Amino acid sequence: MRTCIATVVTALALATLAHAAPQNIAREKAMPPYRAGLDHMQAEAFEQAAKAFQAAIGMDPTFEMAHYFLGRAYMPLKKYVEAAAAFAKTRELYIGATGRQFANVQEAQRYRRERVIEIDEVIRQLQSGGQIQSAQTQHYLRQLNEQRRLLQESIQRGGDVTITTSVPAYVSLSLGSAYFRMGNLPEAEKAYREAIAADPKAGEAHNNLAVVYLETGRYKEAQQAVRAAEKAGIQVHPQLKADIAAKIKSS
Repeated sequence: MRTCIATVVTALALATLAHAAPQNIAREKAMPPYRAGLDHMQAEAFEQAAKAFQAAIGMDPTFEMAHYFLGRAYMPLKKYVEAAAAFAKTRELYIGATGRQFANVQEAQRYRRERVIEIDEVIRQLQSGGQIQSAQTQHYLRQLNEQRRLLQESIQRGGDVTITTSVPAYVSLSLGSAYFRMGNLPEAEKAYREAIAADPKAGEAHNNLAVVYLETGRYKEAQQAVRAAEKAGIQVHPQLKADIAAKIKSS
């Protein structure tokens, strides 16, 4: 009987490993080109970065941050359609992860720890070099640290095999910017609103929404968005404020 029980336990363990291993192994294989892509991004070698992130995605198509940074690499190359597709895929993957249930607590905890490691990689890249950080970078770091904090709280709670997550504000913000560059203002507005819903302190999203409102003739709303951006710590360009004020005065 004891031998039979041991055989069953071993079979169950192997089944669990077989279920968990493919994605875990794929992510491990994808990490070297992903890290190389981050290095290329820091060096502003965007073509090489895009190729590295594509290689990472080829090894693990579910790698959210690889899709996200592929979009980020496309933006300075003015490949806005491709960037929007990459950001939209990132968004899709985050939505798909919500409510995901794992076979056991260990799998769920490993998933969360892997996400923390990925966030740490990005934070390390953003903070390296001792360079003065722009306001945009500082806001991005704040959002990353908030996402990390939520994951760490989930790890500390333990016991939960269901993933509760949402689309990070920086993903929706980047998607909105790609749509804006494409001239698709309705989708840009929708994405900026999603960014603000995820993080009301996303000042850049408020600022960009003000531009959309100005472009679409909603001047009072543009003024309100500017105030929200400044409250969030964004230094709004004086010309944008002047243009909005002029439109309000003449309307």
